[in-house]
Amino acid sequence: MQNHEGLTPTERELAAALAGLKPAGTSLNRDQVMFAAGRASTRRNNRLWQSLASLLAVVLLISLVSRPKPAPSDVAPGPAIANSQVKPASRTIEPVDPARLDAYRQFVRTRRAVLNRGIEGLRSSPTRRTRPSEPPLTRDSIEDLLSSP
Repeated sequence: MQNHEGLTPTERELAAALAGLKPAGTSLNRDQVMFAAGRASTRRNNRLWQSLASLLAVVLLISLVSRPKPAPSDVAPGPAIANSQVKPASRTIEPVDPARLDAYRQFVRTRRAVLNRGIEGLRSSPTRRTRPSEPPLTRDSIEDLLSSP
């Protein structure tokens, strides 16, 4: 039984009234509640996308309406441009020095041999020199060749 000690007469009367109440029967079943919840969540997501799409449409419309008109150009299109004189490019191509080109090719071959076979690639690779009086290629001479105009 319930402990009624320490309660006022009004509280005892309320407790007795609450004890006499019976829960009302439910008219909802679980499937109906789940279906209604799913429908409500989908409606919320649809509203979000619809409002975002309408906001983007309004922004696009405002940007199209407020776009400034293009300024008229000083040059008339058409034959006036075709009749204008075009200056040729002032850049000229310098001739290639064959000795420098051969030295660079030798450097590339040596580098490729070292990368493929390691340091042993230097011992086994034949050295080609076009002129016997040329000094051997060093790192400084190769850097000088590559950095010179």
